[in-house]
Amino acid sequence: MLHTPSQSVFIADDDEDDLYLIQLAFRENAPNCHLQFASNGRALLNLLEQTSSYPCLIILDLNMPFMNGFEVLQTLRANSAYEQIPIVVLTTSRSEEDRQQALSLGANGFISKPTSLAILSQTIHQLSIDWQLDQCL
Repeated sequence: MLHTPSQSVFIADDDEDDLYLIQLAFRENAPNCHLQFASNGRALLNLLEQTSSYPCLIILDLNMPFMNGFEVLQTLRANSAYEQIPIVVLTTSRSEEDRQQALSLGANGFISKPTSLAILSQTIHQLSIDWQLDQCL
């Protein structure tokens, strides 16, 4: 019988290389976290509806096909089931306007994607501390 963890970190990003690096960083810094991946915003919303696992953190890229990170963020924050779930935008954007828009739509954080695995690892380590991901089992 397949056991589904009660909580997971959900990550939506359409870049396979970024997803791989994020997975490596989580494996190093929060190895007990169960990760669930979606390649775009629409796929993330479907995944959240279909899984029995509860999100302890959602990480969103902004630039994705079908439904971008802003649209997903707005949809999630409009649903009372996700009002209290921490949502962090992890994006290539360094735009202050994007940061302000994400925060105004309810993001708990806005992080420009680091340029190296070492810095990404530090970023994931800080997220694991900030959102107590060691308790996300």
